[in-house]
Amino acid sequence: MVYYACALTSGGKDGTLAAMLAQSREDTEVVCYANVCPSADAVDELDSHCFQTVGHRCVDALGALTGKNVFRRRLRGSSVSTSMAYEANDADEVEDLRALLRAARRREPRLNAVCSGAILSDYQRLRVEHVCAELGLTSLAPLWRMPQREVLERVVSSGIDARLVKVAAMGLSPEAHLGKSIADVSETLIRVEELYGSHCAGEGGEFETLVVDCPLYARGRLALTKTRVEKTSSDAFAPSGHLVVDEFEVVLKPGAEGVAPGRVIWVEDGEESDMSADEAATATARPTFTFTEIESDNSGSASVVRVDDLDVLVTFKFAVNASARMYSMSFSAVTSTVDHATCAEVIFQRMGSALESEFGASSRDAWNRIAMTSVVLDDMSQFAKVNAVYAKYMPSSEPSARACVTSAPSGTRVYVDCVVDTSDAPRRSLHVQSISSWAPACIGPYGQAVSVGGLTYVAGQIGMEPSTLELAAGIEAQSLRAAQHAVSVSLIAGAPLDARAISVTVYSNVKDIEEKTNALIVARDALDALFSSSVRAFSWKPLRVYIRAGDLPKRASCEILPVMIDGNGPGGDTDDDDDDDDACNVFSHTRGGERQSSDATESASVYRASKFMRCVVAARTPDDGGIAEMFENVIHRLDEAGLTVRDLAHCRMYRVAKTSARAPEKLFNALLSAARESAGIDAPFLIDSIPVHACGLDADVTADVVLEAYAVAQRV
Repeated sequence: MVYYACALTSGGKDGTLAAMLAQSREDTEVVCYANVCPSADAVDELDSHCFQTVGHRCVDALGALTGKNVFRRRLRGSSVSTSMAYEANDADEVEDLRALLRAARRREPRLNAVCSGAILSDYQRLRVEHVCAELGLTSLAPLWRMPQREVLERVVSSGIDARLVKVAAMGLSPEAHLGKSIADVSETLIRVEELYGSHCAGEGGEFETLVVDCPLYARGRLALTKTRVEKTSSDAFAPSGHLVVDEFEVVLKPGAEGVAPGRVIWVEDGEESDMSADEAATATARPTFTFTEIESDNSGSASVVRVDDLDVLVTFKFAVNASARMYSMSFSAVTSTVDHATCAEVIFQRMGSALESEFGASSRDAWNRIAMTSVVLDDMSQFAKVNAVYAKYMPSSEPSARACVTSAPSGTRVYVDCVVDTSDAPRRSLHVQSISSWAPACIGPYGQAVSVGGLTYVAGQIGMEPSTLELAAGIEAQSLRAAQHAVSVSLIAGAPLDARAISVTVYSNVKDIEEKTNALIVARDALDALFSSSVRAFSWKPLRVYIRAGDLPKRASCEILPVMIDGNGPGGDTDDDDDDDDACNVFSHTRGGERQSSDATESASVYRASKFMRCVVAARTPDDGGIAEMFENVIHRLDEAGLTVRDLAHCRMYRVAKTSARAPEKLFNALLSAARESAGIDAPFLIDSIPVHACGLDADVTADVVLEAYAVAQRV
């Protein structure tokens, strides 16, 4: 794919460097620029949360400097919707950006991407991504998460002559530094960072810049012929001020005559929508299905429905853990004649009904309560069609994390399960849609990570090159890349993989079975190196499950899916005051271990006594005896954690296709009987079953069945 990008610019160094990096890619061409500015020319600086405006009058010269058209719009709005996740508001300045980019796309037919200079500001990035998503444009953020010193070094080494036009930080003064080039003051900026903890590239608002020359300026350079310093604060420690450019001119470069100047195009109100109301309605249309229940289990936690007028059966399972404020759901569509997109529509409509039943039909945020979603298909070539349906139902703002794999043949066309948080606890969502060098973008309605209920769920990571979204070359490179992405995402999510992982599931692609390189072994070794080299915050050994799936997105060789402890973990209170705990290690109760039940069964667990438990059990003989041993292992792991069967919240069983499909049912019935006998209740948990080609607790994947179980203490 070729990106024809509109570069957002204030005239400063970040937008310029981002545009240069984008232009340097073989698959990207900067075709125009876009800028928002104050409504009055005489105003130099606005109280904007999103846009730099100092030096805005010089942006008029950008067309003459670059030979590209420049789209400009005077701000009508201001910073109104200031929560991190943007909610559309006609009075907000983001709507000016939307109108600006809509007009640019109409006049530049090739335009399909937007390039911005976002580095660390989630506030700015999320707003650009919000507008891009609604306009069908790809967001490019080449500088995202780039270290500040690297940004500074690249500006200087790339030939960008950026002048300071605003200062507002300790160690900088308007009289001494305004008008100076970044190259001349770079050592000062680094020293100021070291002394006062500021940002040497100005990401904290320490300074702003105006670029007067750079390689993108093909026609000329900008000469600031008349300037003056306007001081805005005489604070003794951090005086502030900005440079007012009263007059400037474009000094043509040799050969400029061969490049036609670009035009400055002002965008006014009244731009029409690109899509008619009828077209918009068609794009998001949802068919309506009616369901007839044909089977229900005794506990009331599962049902099978037939979709009227379609040859498809949908199995719906759910479980509510009132203490953990969790709601687990799974849906499977079994059919041999109905297409994947229709199966997905059926499942998500059924899911919506379940969410409405739990949270109320008028609840606007029901879908936003989903923390983690797993999608299993029988044919990965149908992923795009299923994803298009997924996008119609899942929210575009703060969506759940997601993983997707292909199962072994079983008759199930589409399977979806999700973990829903029913509490009002704070939720953090990491959803980076911009293409950068940091980690793969999530261009769609799923996020890189969601933290809620004491856990951080990370989306399945595959070995893509972040800047191109293409797979790395070779199985080993892909596996290592996937592990690196899991590390990068977990770090920004606030739950570092090497310090807080409690479980990691590694998938490989059965289509690579004949290759010499084993993706599971490469990923295992990468994780071993990561965990052994880290000073872990806690004392457990992270659980690991290895799965050989039918296929992975993009036909990847490896997908890594971690879960980490967030904060004090599940069941942990922020005001816990246990004598055995301290501020540095509040999980000193946590213990992990391995227990060998027999040659045929093994298990391991991570837990915090009387709080939560996560365990894995693998069996090599999933007959009645093997199921009995798996049951004994789960009970043992619960007992050592000070928990009971009634505390189970969710179980997932991976089974090799040759094993009986009744294995999950047998184990569920055994656990259900134990729950009834010990507590007199029906179990508030479910067991999902996914057929795979191979599974195990090590990369040799010699087990026939692997069970993942999660429990949180029920509170009275």
